[in-house]
Amino acid sequence: MGNDAGSGMKADETRSVRSGDTPVQEAQFVSLGEQVAGGPLHPIELLRDVEVELTAELGSTRMQIKHILGLRPGSVIELDRLAGEPVDLTINKTLIARGEVVVVDEKFAIRIVEIVSPEKRLASSGGA
Repeated sequence: MGNDAGSGMKADETRSVRSGDTPVQEAQFVSLGEQVAGGPLHPIELLRDVEVELTAELGSTRMQIKHILGLRPGSVIELDRLAGEPVDLTINKTLIARGEVVVVDEKFAIRIVEIVSPEKRLASSGGA
């Protein structure tokens, strides 16, 4: 791959600056509210198959690096939650619900006990 004649750009790179006589067209976009082929879609339908990360947080703590470096098998770390206290369920770090830890087929699971209101949800994500 060589350089474009004196430009310092590789031959396969695209230039982002064009001369003033380059033909330009205005972009045409379909509004999400307009009917799309196959019938009208509610905006949420566009997101139904998007994967997000759901996290259940049992608790947390702060530790100095010297204590972290001293961790060994059998070490016990105390968390900031009481036993039996609901765990937080977050999606992409935004609190959406709280629940209790249960076991289903020998795997941990969460039983939802509270859905967080949209106002609290916005506050937890820093949006308000």
